[in-house]
Amino acid sequence: MNILVIILIGILFASSGQILWKIGMIETGPLSSLSLHSALVVVMNPWVIGGLICYGLSTVFWLISLSRADLSFVYPFIALTFVIIFIASAILFHESISITRIFGASIIVLGIIVLVKG
Repeated sequence: MNILVIILIGILFASSGQILWKIGMIETGPLSSLSLHSALVVVMNPWVIGGLICYGLSTVFWLISLSRADLSFVYPFIALTFVIIFIASAILFHESISITRIFGASIIVLGIIVLVKG
């Protein structure tokens, strides 16, 4: 499998994990304390569990990527999680998007393109 595909699958799992965690925390509500009860409520939430699974899968793909390419090539792709989550947050959670944020996300994407071409 192409290294870029492996990296992107890992990035998608990492982004999905964050999104699932956010859904779980919306469902759970704001944490008022760091009590054992609060921790159990969070850890037992199916969305949070799904997010943990996604993060675990992301780690597997990350390790495969690191076994096949230089860290200096693989690591910058983590920045794509910012862009994916930025877009997903606007679509799924109706978070505001400013022109400045769009500009920042565009710079990240441009940087990744330069990295891949270089």
